[in-house]
Amino acid sequence: MLVAIEPKAPDILSPIRHRAEVMANRRVATETWWLELDSPEIAGRAEWGQFVMIGFGLEHLAPPFLPRPFSVAWRAEDGRIGLLVRAFGVGSRRLAELRAGEHVLLLGPLGRPFRLEPGSRVVCVAGGVGLAPFLFLAGDARRQAFDVDLLYGELTADKVFDAGLIEELTGGPPIVWTEDGSLGRRGRVTEGLSVEGRVTVLACGPTPMLRALAGRAAREGFDLQVSVEEHMGCGVGTCQGCVVLGADGRWKKACTQGPVFYASELTWSPS
Repeated sequence: MLVAIEPKAPDILSPIRHRAEVMANRRVATETWWLELDSPEIAGRAEWGQFVMIGFGLEHLAPPFLPRPFSVAWRAEDGRIGLLVRAFGVGSRRLAELRAGEHVLLLGPLGRPFRLEPGSRVVCVAGGVGLAPFLFLAGDARRQAFDVDLLYGELTADKVFDAGLIEELTGGPPIVWTEDGSLGRRGRVTEGLSVEGRVTVLACGPTPMLRALAGRAAREGFDLQVSVEEHMGCGVGTCQGCVVLGADGRWKKACTQGPVFYASELTWSPS
């Protein structure tokens, strides 16, 4: 008999801060790396959809000076966690250059996680590096007897994360979409969403993708949980640089009140 999986509320007031060793870092797609860190305490507490702030502190007196947020994409029994890194700028490129034996500063786990309904089919819709939290969630959910579909979209084939590693981490193959049709199905990943029966729909990716899904959820009347991708300076609600507008007209902090929200909790402005 399945029971509700309700991750405990993260203790935002006392996240774990420590110096973590890089265990491995390998390129898995164009400008994309899979980074593994030794972090037993964070691995033991992390929930699906939570994130860590990763930085270098005073040991690295050069940009980037501020830490960067990354979803916990995997955890292992030996205390490793995995992060999916795509090199967009100075900070993420510095992470891409890390080698085994180097160290980084971690703060986490942070944020509000995804929640699953017992007995439901789980559909994860991932756009680009929005894949990260679903590598973590899909594997755990399948081990707990959930039926999981992982829809994963990229612009082109060269950007698709190693499909073999996805299957190894999640226990099943992804359904891949590329906008140019160079790998998997042609079109946008949102085209693959089928909402029939009892379904828990989860999404993470660029804001236009989330906006499109939120519009569909409102029209068709299904619940949708989204993990928003916002710039963060602190990760603990101090800088207020990651706010999103709530449906009630109030600003919400993505780092502490999110990053996972029900789509109906937010205001989705036209594109």
